[in-house]
Amino acid sequence: MHHPSLLPILISVRLSRLTVHILGAFAVAVIYPALTPSAQRRIMQWWSAGLLNLLNVRCCAIGQPPPTDQQARLLVANHISWLDIFAVNMVSPACFVAKAEVREWPVLGWLVQRSGTLFIQRSQRSDVVRINARMAELLHQGNPVALFPQGTSTLPEQALHFHAPLLQCAVMADALIQPICIFYHDRQGNAHGAVAFVGDTSFMQSLWQIICTPGIEVTVAYLPPITAASQGRRALAFMAQQAVNAALVERVQVSQMGHVTKMP
Repeated sequence: MHHPSLLPILISVRLSRLTVHILGAFAVAVIYPALTPSAQRRIMQWWSAGLLNLLNVRCCAIGQPPPTDQQARLLVANHISWLDIFAVNMVSPACFVAKAEVREWPVLGWLVQRSGTLFIQRSQRSDVVRINARMAELLHQGNPVALFPQGTSTLPEQALHFHAPLLQCAVMADALIQPICIFYHDRQGNAHGAVAFVGDTSFMQSLWQIICTPGIEVTVAYLPPITAASQGRRALAFMAQQAVNAALVERVQVSQMGHVTKMP
């Protein structure tokens, strides 16, 4: 535990290192679209791990992350914070689907766009059709795709409802669906709400709160995959929702006992 008088210095150092890390990303972003998919995934994995480290957020993966040399999967996860993208990308880099507003975020918006993120206007039904076609194309090519079927972020312990429309791509590509449960907690295993990106909180407010909060950890749990073959999108959304909700309940129960089990 750091002495309180050192906290302003530590925050200043962390901000300086974070600035350098982001400037490095701008340099890489210039050539990123021209790189091979495997090279892009390696860079995304490295940069995401670096970002979490600079923010002093410890990430632990449990379960079986999908291997990169097998059938591409549609990763579906609960959504708590903008950090979710980097927590998942640190373990299993993927092309994410995000709401169009993310493009307007300062600094990260442009970087996320250059990384190949697919942006969707959720209010336009025709855009859902377009994004599904693009996701199915990526899956057919062997590229993993990730999305948050909730459509919005929630508190860490909040039960989820997964919307079905964007899971149509898995049906079109006959792909596997990989449910993921993301859970933020402190080092004693208690649920941590400091990262929740909800309500009227701005991106910069959220970033500052994370930088000033010590002891944030995130567990990314990879649950058994679901086969999309012969399934409708609503059934797939319900099965993924049930799996993630069950894992989330288990995480909360474990956190209430003050211990989060980690795999080596």
